[in-house]
Amino acid sequence: MTICYAEGNFTELERASLPLSDLAFQRGVGVFETIRIYEGHAMAMTPHLARLAESARRCRIALPLSLEEMKDIIREGVSRYGMNGRARPFITGGDVLDKEKGFTKPRFYVFFEPLDAPSEKTYIEGIALLPVDASRPMPSIKSINYLGSYLPLSEDPKALEILYCPGGEITESSHSNAFMVHKGKLLTAPLERVLGGTMRNMVIETAREAGFTVEERCPRVEELPLCSEFFITGSVKEILPVIRVGKTLIGGGRPGPVSAHLRRLYLQNIERWME
Repeated sequence: MTICYAEGNFTELERASLPLSDLAFQRGVGVFETIRIYEGHAMAMTPHLARLAESARRCRIALPLSLEEMKDIIREGVSRYGMNGRARPFITGGDVLDKEKGFTKPRFYVFFEPLDAPSEKTYIEGIALLPVDASRPMPSIKSINYLGSYLPLSEDPKALEILYCPGGEITESSHSNAFMVHKGKLLTAPLERVLGGTMRNMVIETAREAGFTVEERCPRVEELPLCSEFFITGSVKEILPVIRVGKTLIGGGRPGPVSAHLRRLYLQNIERWME
């Protein structure tokens, strides 16, 4: 079941609509977030919506509602939905582009829908990523335009996502932040190079509390054969081990203990981030 908030009302998805004149359709102008719903609570809703507002600001899209109004809508939607899943709020470019003021007539809508989460088997077996010598466009903005991240996957149909490696520096994957475990440290790209993931922040917090050293620098492609583990993080996938990047096997092709340990710690402490 999926329900939708649009134009001030909650309704079934099939009854919700946006005009085709909206610049989300016309030019791919829009931003969004994915907020996981656990046991009737939104996970880290405040940082997610703060990032949504910042993405909109960077796109010059006016905020259609205040953050508190968005929170109230999501809380009500979570209550109406009544199941585990995810909430996905969107702000579109609307119909108007003012060259001086930006997109001044945006639209706000939210999906409350089932979660397409990885199976437990995936955490046991790990996943593959496809490296590309490119940066993610506009890394500080969570844009709705993901076309550039899907097209390269035809080169490796078994890869879950592409891994951006501009000039040999590993920054992030197309839908996730990336971590390398190397010489006893967790390495992850600094915020000025990537989208600041809410799950990234929670993993860093959890890891440091558990005694791990976290170094915020871009791991390099040539370190991949030498590292002991690699994993990606996101609200839906949580902490997902990577066993192959391109043709390079990681950790002998098996998930390692660090990612599994951090995921256990995250799930044990999950209530601290519930809203």
